[in-house]
Amino acid sequence: MTNSAPCNFLLTIPEMLLRLLFNAAGYMKRLHNMTTERRPLYFSSALSAGDPSAVEAMMNNVSRRAAFEAMAEAYRRWGWLAADLDPLSLTPRLQPVHLTPGDYGFLPEDAQHLRQSYCGKIGWEIGHIQNTERRDWLARQAEAEAEPIKIQQSIDLIAQAELFEATCGKRMPAAKTFGLAGTEGYLVLTAEVLRSAQSSGIADVFIGGMHRGRLTQMALLFGKPLAQVIADAQGVPEFPDDYGASSDSPYHLGWQGRSPMGPQVWAAPHPSHLSIVGPVALGRARAARDAGRNILPIVLHTDAAFAGQGVNGEMLQLSELPAFTVEGTVHLILNNQIGFTTDMDDARTSRSCADYGKLVEAPILHVNGEDPEALCRAAKAAVAYRNRFKADVVVECIGYRRRGHNEIDEPRSTQPHMYRRINEMAPLSQRLAKAYRLEPDLTEFGSELDKAFALARNWRPNVPAAPVGLRKDITERMRAPIKTGLPGSLLLDLGMRLTKLPEGIKPHPKIEQFLTRRRSALQNDTGIDWATAEALAIASLAAEGCAVRFGGQDTVRGAFSQRNMNIHCNESDAVHFVFDGIGTQLQIHNTPLIETAVLGFEYGYSTGKTAGLTIWEAQFGDFLNVCQPIFDQFIICGEDRWLLESNLVMLLPHGIDGGGPDHATAHPERLLMACARGNIQVINPSTPANFFHALRRQVVAEWRKPLVVLAPKALLRHPAAKSALSEFSAEFVPVIHRKGDVKRVVMSTGKLAVLLEAEDSDATLLRLEQFYPFPDAALQTILARYPDADLVWAQEEPENMGYFQWLSPRLEKISGRPWRLVTRPENPAAASGPKSWDDRHLKDVIDTALFSERPFDEHSHINVVAKKHR
Repeated sequence: MTNSAPCNFLLTIPEMLLRLLFNAAGYMKRLHNMTTERRPLYFSSALSAGDPSAVEAMMNNVSRRAAFEAMAEAYRRWGWLAADLDPLSLTPRLQPVHLTPGDYGFLPEDAQHLRQSYCGKIGWEIGHIQNTERRDWLARQAEAEAEPIKIQQSIDLIAQAELFEATCGKRMPAAKTFGLAGTEGYLVLTAEVLRSAQSSGIADVFIGGMHRGRLTQMALLFGKPLAQVIADAQGVPEFPDDYGASSDSPYHLGWQGRSPMGPQVWAAPHPSHLSIVGPVALGRARAARDAGRNILPIVLHTDAAFAGQGVNGEMLQLSELPAFTVEGTVHLILNNQIGFTTDMDDARTSRSCADYGKLVEAPILHVNGEDPEALCRAAKAAVAYRNRFKADVVVECIGYRRRGHNEIDEPRSTQPHMYRRINEMAPLSQRLAKAYRLEPDLTEFGSELDKAFALARNWRPNVPAAPVGLRKDITERMRAPIKTGLPGSLLLDLGMRLTKLPEGIKPHPKIEQFLTRRRSALQNDTGIDWATAEALAIASLAAEGCAVRFGGQDTVRGAFSQRNMNIHCNESDAVHFVFDGIGTQLQIHNTPLIETAVLGFEYGYSTGKTAGLTIWEAQFGDFLNVCQPIFDQFIICGEDRWLLESNLVMLLPHGIDGGGPDHATAHPERLLMACARGNIQVINPSTPANFFHALRRQVVAEWRKPLVVLAPKALLRHPAAKSALSEFSAEFVPVIHRKGDVKRVVMSTGKLAVLLEAEDSDATLLRLEQFYPFPDAALQTILARYPDADLVWAQEEPENMGYFQWLSPRLEKISGRPWRLVTRPENPAAASGPKSWDDRHLKDVIDTALFSERPFDEHSHINVVAKKHR
């Protein structure tokens, strides 16, 4: 719905007319293209005859047609503000002054067709669209005669929804179903979108939605068996008790099947974090598109969520970027004019809840939710626009909420005026039946509903065998060695291809040096660095026919200038992609400055492309903070809740390197607290070879699990962080052991582990490369050699962060005695501001862990170095 703010317009009527008259020839051409019947047929002959009266008549005609075009343009821009959109008639319809026919020299009846086209039950908001072809196409759609629809079909669907929800309310009075009552027209809209998809040859529809109307949509539109929908609502478990999955609330569950409207439907499961499912569904759709399937993505929204959730703006910003396009998404907004208990005036600043669509100049069709003809027309236009222009389109279905936010909520205490009006209104199917003199036929559906409730009492779903990832022995399977290595000769060949430039490419001198160093390291086996190991992993998988998708902010070059996957010619615009000729399914791209929607998209993509490798890189590990809902609600539990398998890799650069608190940590303490029942993997490798094996393991393993890599910053170029070519022929090593003094064992991870080994120390040093699944057996075998040693865990993170709180009970369990901690002092921020302070704290940690003769307080197992921060 629109707010009642006054309309402020930039141009006065005389100014508009002056501009239009000045460009009369251009408008005549446009009028010819749009409405050929208005073309003045006598112009050329009259002018050739040189008749002065004909010339004057022509000029008058041009002036009048320009004025009419000015009036038409006003309706195309502002007509939607005067449209009849609110079924409750609580919000006064605006009357923009620019829609007054007399101001253009016309009578009201001259504008009747324009008013019917733009100020009826559909508000065509297209004035913000700068693309002339798209805007003209939409104007033709708005001004064309409406095609007849099967009104009986729509009335029946609305009546079925009313009966379904009323029966559920009666037989399950305590159940929350988040019904559609008051916006049943949304079903008509969605159903027509599905039919239009089918008729335009689209076989697969991918839907990301919200829980408003979820069960009704599942039962009537998406093809889920009615008895199963009811059983879900009654609390019948989706899986057997020993299946190994937690499942979810019934209105969060997804579905895959054939819609009664024709196409195959994949409806994404979703959490209650509103709108967060949108980019996930689009990522899944993109994976299907890349596999050659003809797809239509649909994202279902509510008004408060679409206007209020920033992820929608992010999702739209991605819509036409090559790496993320799904060739257009149909966004369907269910506007019930209230957000839980919050009125529209408190819910947004924008005039319309759909205004985010203007970000990408998407057309916005506002539709009265109680007019089936308008809903069907808008749906057909939306799908046709999407198919023609491969771009997003937004349709807002305006209704109301007959009941509360859920079935046990009482809305009359907060919106008494609105609900007095709602109480006066008969069910929509009854009013439509009276208006069209058509009675809904519910005989068959009523019988199906009775049978479904009977079947639901003993419903036992036929579920597939649990995926490998949910087996009780999954953590043991994930710990088991996996052969990921490759012969050195193969890697050398791939490395040479990665460093060879085509004729004509003359790179920047620094890039030439980069390629020379890489080539020399491979040929002479002087140590493979991090970026080269990563490139070899990607190249080897691509050469084996694996699809690889890798993106993040500045990923192509590398945020630390370490990668250089595109080689730019210094003397021309030519660009060489280093993987050219190696495999055919490589997508490596930079992304906008967006985390949440991008991570959601990549996760969704990975669930649809589990045989490939999908990698998302944060510019710094801290930036996972921004997209925490994707991590918490999908990545760590998507398989447990919804059986979504994913082998997404997340690269989170981590390490206190003097960059300040915002570039220091991926918060491993949070990551580790999320680990359970083999749901994800968390590693902090210190060698390029281990990183290589970890990436290949994502594809070679029988299981599919997300992988978090606490990817390094300092180790990218550290001279000790290199691997011999022979190390790439083996497998991932979870614990690296450097033998030393039996009296002190110091274990650490990542950068600190490398720095500890660089010191001249006699201590036995262990590098813990994998945290989860925790390598109990491997570590226990090593520790058995040091039964009387002091056991030390050293970390660069502050005492209240990092790994130790999670590690401590596990270490004590396998060693039979407590470990001591050497760390920085606890601190609210992850690092200090000045680099000099961080450097001093790090030196204190290293010196205390390795050299202090009595480093530990006899009353504590914790030694916090640098007691003072300054």
